[in-house]
Amino acid sequence: MTAYDWAGRPGFDAWGNLPADLRAEILAAGTGGWQTVFHEIATYNETWRPLRPVLMDKAWLEELYALSDRMLQLLFDCCGRRASTAGELRKLLGIPDGRVEFLDDSEPLGEHLLQSGRPDILLTDGVPKFVEFNVGSDVGSVWDSEKVSARFLELFRTTGLVDQLPVEAPVSAVDRRYAAIRSTLGLPPGARLTMVFRTDGEYPESHDPEKLVELLQPFVARGLENDFDMDVQPVDWLTLGPGDQLIGRGGRVEAILRLFVCSEMPPTVGLQAIKDALQAGTASLFTSAASWLISNKLVFAWLWEDADSLPPEDAALIRAHLPRTRMLTEAIAASVLAEREQLVLKPADEFGGSGVVVGREASPEEWAALVSAGVAEGLHLVQDYSRPDRMTMNFVHLETGEQEEAQIPFSIGPYTFARQGAGCYVRIGSQGEGEVLNLKRNVHVTGSLLLGEV
Repeated sequence: MTAYDWAGRPGFDAWGNLPADLRAEILAAGTGGWQTVFHEIATYNETWRPLRPVLMDKAWLEELYALSDRMLQLLFDCCGRRASTAGELRKLLGIPDGRVEFLDDSEPLGEHLLQSGRPDILLTDGVPKFVEFNVGSDVGSVWDSEKVSARFLELFRTTGLVDQLPVEAPVSAVDRRYAAIRSTLGLPPGARLTMVFRTDGEYPESHDPEKLVELLQPFVARGLENDFDMDVQPVDWLTLGPGDQLIGRGGRVEAILRLFVCSEMPPTVGLQAIKDALQAGTASLFTSAASWLISNKLVFAWLWEDADSLPPEDAALIRAHLPRTRMLTEAIAASVLAEREQLVLKPADEFGGSGVVVGREASPEEWAALVSAGVAEGLHLVQDYSRPDRMTMNFVHLETGEQEEAQIPFSIGPYTFARQGAGCYVRIGSQGEGEVLNLKRNVHVTGSLLLGEV
């Protein structure tokens, strides 16, 4: 792909370029409409809500989609240079047999594994830095991010703001995912599709399956609009029927949209039923569990090892956009201790920010203990620290209505389905919570609206 002047084109948020009176009108609209915009949007933050969307340059986002797709291909090719099957890759990654549910070790590594993805990108001086790449249908917040964008767009329309600031929502990630499901699994119009979720996770409302089924009904409605015979169920409702048919609430489950990470799942009747049906070939899964392997952060370290032997444009892309990532070993432990403020410690195959420690947020004593434990446990990485750029965001206090402006870090997650960009997940930090941006650290999910030019 051609070089793009990221630092010279700050297209993430146009807020600072807007006239003061227009910014005041946008915040006034947000003051009146934030409760509708963020109704039933998943978050652990019980104190604040953002008052406005991110106003993103449309051309900038298209460039980010292209960059993300190229990085996804480079990660996949990196795996392909080392393994030809899921089992070979699993063993190289140090993942024990059985840890990834539904994994078929004999499955060939192929492009079918790249049908759903979302990187976690920080901007450092305007330059995108890929700190993780989530590959698989379990990429989170597709619906939430789209709802927030759509609701902000409606708020701009009803308040007349679109007459002063023409904006549009990103291409629907929800619809693009349905199209990817159909093409990947080869499903005909009217095919049966069941969205399946876990009830043992940390996602808000996941422990109340009936409520979560109700909250996910808009997904079902969109599935019907996309010509699927659609429903949604938790894993625990599934059983195995005659002929190894997968059954849920009396109906057959044929194609599964996997809305859960297939790692460290508790043994249940439903889990075993899915395994048996997949083994028998009576059900199919979007996406294959093998896609989870490509998300392993050790692949980042491999890609850095390979950079010198790659075409110059790919090597330059890696060095510019992928922070240097190395396996934590005894051999580099002393330098890791000395370089605490320039490094981030990560477990290789965790998710949701679990176990991630920014060195400058830990004391020297804490860092030393973490490094020692990481070396002993193995399968930990150190990644060069990329300071997240800050954005100006206005918040409203849920109880008092007090408003506050803050400079906070953020991360961007452009979705890719069937190798096409769609939608954009934006997580913005919460005051005083540090730079690890995930739901458990009280981040906010907000939406983006696109401008033709900044």
